[in-house]
Amino acid sequence: MAADYATLEDLQEHWSALPAAKESEAQQKIHEASVEVRALYPDLDGRIVAGLIDADVPRLVVCRMVKRALEPKDENAPPSGMESFQFGAGPFSMGGKMANPDGSLYLTAADKRLLAKSKRRQAWTIYPGG
Repeated sequence: MAADYATLEDLQEHWSALPAAKESEAQQKIHEASVEVRALYPDLDGRIVAGLIDADVPRLVVCRMVKRALEPKDENAPPSGMESFQFGAGPFSMGGKMANPDGSLYLTAADKRLLAKSKRRQAWTIYPGG
């Protein structure tokens, strides 16, 4: 079994507001996020060993994934964790949709860009006519 990309200590450094009561859940989510990242990017471990990607990158991505999954889902909180929010003026309506109400682990577009293979461009020359 491969090691997780992050530890509970890494998550605590990344997210200082991690509730102590959620530490065991956080440990499980770290493992699940690592499994998901490894399944989506099976060459990642090899790229780390070869020095093509820094080991801090998957560590950061896993910590971000776990933080998103464990952040409190308070209905009275400001709309920071909202996917959409609507207001009204007439009969005073208000509404919102939580971005991750069930606490799922997911990769954002930024996370995917961080984990993707580098597309380094190389200079090349064409010799027309041989």
